[in-house]
Amino acid sequence: MQPEDVGLTRAEYQEVLRLMGRTPNDLELGLFGALWSEHCSYKNSKGLLKHLPHQGPHVVTGPGGNAGVVRLTPEWEVAFKIESHNHPSYVEPEQGAATGVGGIIRDIVAMGARPVALADALRFGEDEASQVLLDGVVRGVGMYGNAIGIPTVTGDIGFGPGYAKNPLVNVLAVGIRSPRHKIGADTAQPGSLLVLWGRKTGRDGIHGASLLASRDFSGGDDDLRPTVQVGDPFLGKLVMEATLMAVAEGILDAVQDLGAAGLTSATAELLARSGVGAELWLDQVPVREAGMTPYEIMLSETQERMLLVVPEAQVERVIAIARHWEVPWAVIGRVTERPRLQLFFAEELVGEVHPAWLADEVPLRPVTDDFWQQLAEPLAPPAVSSATTVTLTRSTIEHLWQARDCRDRQSVYRQYDSMIQTHTVWGPDHDLAILQLKGVEPGLAVAVSGPGRWAAGDAYAAGFATVLRVLAVLAAQGAEPLGLTDGINAGNPYKPEAFQALAALLRGIADAARLTGVPVTGGNVSLHNETDGQAIWPTGIIGVVGRHDRPRQPVPDALQAAGHALWLIHPPARPEAMLGGSVWARLTGWGAPYSRSSDPEADHRALEWVRRSVTAPGVRACRAVGDGGALLTLTRMWLAAESGLGLETHIGPEAGAVWVNEAVPQWIMEVETNGQDRLAQSLADAGLTGFPIATVTPDGIFRLGSFEWTRTEVLAYYRQPYTEEVTP
Repeated sequence: MQPEDVGLTRAEYQEVLRLMGRTPNDLELGLFGALWSEHCSYKNSKGLLKHLPHQGPHVVTGPGGNAGVVRLTPEWEVAFKIESHNHPSYVEPEQGAATGVGGIIRDIVAMGARPVALADALRFGEDEASQVLLDGVVRGVGMYGNAIGIPTVTGDIGFGPGYAKNPLVNVLAVGIRSPRHKIGADTAQPGSLLVLWGRKTGRDGIHGASLLASRDFSGGDDDLRPTVQVGDPFLGKLVMEATLMAVAEGILDAVQDLGAAGLTSATAELLARSGVGAELWLDQVPVREAGMTPYEIMLSETQERMLLVVPEAQVERVIAIARHWEVPWAVIGRVTERPRLQLFFAEELVGEVHPAWLADEVPLRPVTDDFWQQLAEPLAPPAVSSATTVTLTRSTIEHLWQARDCRDRQSVYRQYDSMIQTHTVWGPDHDLAILQLKGVEPGLAVAVSGPGRWAAGDAYAAGFATVLRVLAVLAAQGAEPLGLTDGINAGNPYKPEAFQALAALLRGIADAARLTGVPVTGGNVSLHNETDGQAIWPTGIIGVVGRHDRPRQPVPDALQAAGHALWLIHPPARPEAMLGGSVWARLTGWGAPYSRSSDPEADHRALEWVRRSVTAPGVRACRAVGDGGALLTLTRMWLAAESGLGLETHIGPEAGAVWVNEAVPQWIMEVETNGQDRLAQSLADAGLTGFPIATVTPDGIFRLGSFEWTRTEVLAYYRQPYTEEVTP
């Protein structure tokens, strides 16, 4: 076997030889190939990720574990993380998406937390083949989440040409735990036994990390189908319950789920973090296919498996739990004090490596301080001049309503069970989810977003603005953000322009997180999202969890009563000059990049003001401006209201730039008529801008200037199926 057969470069192979002091056998070479792959090692992004802010007043566990953990109250902690399953979902959409859901659920369980919610952020192309991918992915997400009993409560869907053969499937999972049930994968103790439980190991997923998820695609990739894992949510449910029971009883040293690179990754990372070694008895691993070799057993990515580190005195109790939940199990090894991973098969030593060589010694791409600093420098002015006087036609407005990035998501979310577990107060019909967990006070707010089109011209601006967008969504509820998780998706990092964009995206995220004081507790990086030379826009999917003090009384996001005023609120900079990257810009072919914030401190001030003000007397509703700008946000507030309510705008289609820009942060706030003076004074005191843009009417009609639409007419555009093309 040659180094390139397992994805190693010649330079990396020379480093393997230096570490081992000898030539590795094929099994050992395969271990290095898997753990030193882009997917497992983050060798091109780790030097960038270290610049993200990870510390904060609510952080319990930051990056490096199976998931980030933040403190909700002294009695409750929240584990959350976003993961991707992009490449498998292109090869096998339904199973690729389903196993992505299963994998992130096990990450949460491995922290001792019970999963309570899922959110998905999906990206697809705009061609007919992408519709097939969309249908399969949505079936997979729904199938696994519904079957395992975890609600999918919110999400985000976007479209663009680069996603046609590079769909993005990013899934966020959220769990809750008592601090008493804290566990991780860094506390293995010498003498403890290794118990593997869950699905029997098969040949599915071998080389999934090193080949499928760590290289660009080309046209003929049918040979990669065997590398896609197959999920079993019913067994996954049993594994979850058994693991949580064992954690709750306090009988485990450590827990690690088996995901990418299977047993190789699980053992190497656990042992390296714990500073110990282990003997693995591979012939004791339960297999479902005859004749499996040590190589196949170590690199299989069979799903629904967990590795437990169990003190010898507790093994019988762990076995009893496995039998209770009817989960297959086996004792497959023992933790040793000497930091070596020794692999035995039929009592023969077939491989031996230092776990830290696998987990920590991959050569990383260096990132200098000078390089990191220059990422924030302004780009050259765009060739397209800034536009502030856009006049909307009736046709343009109707095309915005039916743009794929703006359409109603019901056709997707009705396939998900958002109410199972019965703690969902707000689900997928809203911009964020609000959860009231049984026996847990206060509530949870969860949001996810990441418009890839914003990064088409300026990845830094996109990263910065995406963080502000999810925080603006929480601010509209008065919810306090506790932590962020980032799903970073980009192209081939060995192409200079792709690496530059990846780095700029992360610099933007870092600067926004640092500005707002909300740390990034973990996440995922997926590179090589490129097929036949066509790469995606660098896409940062940002998830946020927050504390909601009134989960049973959310701030309404729909129109409330006739006669009330609707105000547009934003920092003092002119958002109407920031049309680049918007849905309108894509529809009309206007090519300027998304604009960087001109006053970040004012952005932060606006977030804090809205968070404090949405519960003030006279404020009746609030919604953050999202895809499609204020026009689409106002439309959604109207459609979500009782059918008798309408609205009449105070500014017309000639002020199109105000209606369609997607600058963040911005909000539309509904205010009682007698509360407008108080609102105006509060905005002035805070140094923010706000003005009335519409009035709620009692006749059910949407009026913008001289244009009028009924609810039925607007819904005919807004609820177009994704298969329908839009031609401006």
